[in-house]
Amino acid sequence: MTTPKKGPATVGFSAIPTLYKLQWEGGNEEYVHCGADTLLNGLDGDLEGEARCPVCQNRTRVVITTGKIGGLAPQDAIIHVVERPAKSGRIRIECESTHIFDKKECFGKWIQVYSGKKGLVESVEDYHNRLIVRRSTKHKAPQYMAKLTG
Repeated sequence: MTTPKKGPATVGFSAIPTLYKLQWEGGNEEYVHCGADTLLNGLDGDLEGEARCPVCQNRTRVVITTGKIGGLAPQDAIIHVVERPAKSGRIRIECESTHIFDKKECFGKWIQVYSGKKGLVESVEDYHNRLIVRRSTKHKAPQYMAKLTG
């Protein structure tokens, strides 16, 4: 098992409760700002995450072990994630627009009234796999970003 990070070293750490909670293996419960933060933290440590759907408040649970999703319920959970390239060449996540939905119907309701930047919509597992590939190949700006920023 990997060593859990502590406190503010957590990507997207929030000192106040949010819709997104994680627990490091052998560590404390912490809140993060968005679902992408949970998946990003799972690249560096074993954790259990919980996301509350912003529409119906149902829970999505994700278990990440050795950098890979080992459990996801419901399995068809989806994420809307807004990524923007930063000057450094890395990708910045806009958490206020990035959410995990337990079902497509909830995403459909949310997107009808959402007026912010449109993002990538994928299954939680597919987006996590995208993060793994990006990290392993040191991708700075994913090809799909051109479609989102154009």
